[in-house]
Amino acid sequence: MAEMNDTNSGCLTEEEINRILESYTAKFQVLADPLRLKILLILREGEKCVCELVDLIGQKQPLISYHLKLLTSAGLIQKQTKGTWAYYSLHADVRQWFKNCCQFLTSDDIIRSLKNPAR
Repeated sequence: MAEMNDTNSGCLTEEEINRILESYTAKFQVLADPLRLKILLILREGEKCVCELVDLIGQKQPLISYHLKLLTSAGLIQKQTKGTWAYYSLHADVRQWFKNCCQFLTSDDIIRSLKNPAR
């Protein structure tokens, strides 16, 4: 994720903004599913194995595993294997991620980059 530093003086190029927004879009797309949100809310309470999630959510294991894969690929959760068991936990506090995800990207940055695309 691009961060502001002295070299860009707070001005992001359209390319940098697009790269940041694509990263956010991927996370928001994953978050847009009610089942995945349920999984995240459950994992907020602590690490769970797939079988625990299956029991808690009441869905079949292949469906839960599919959604866990998407959440893992988006960087929202992490997988830890212990023997033959896979355990999942939040990679980072989802609320904190949402709070921080756009804090340095302002509407002024977007407008400025659109007016001056050749940076």
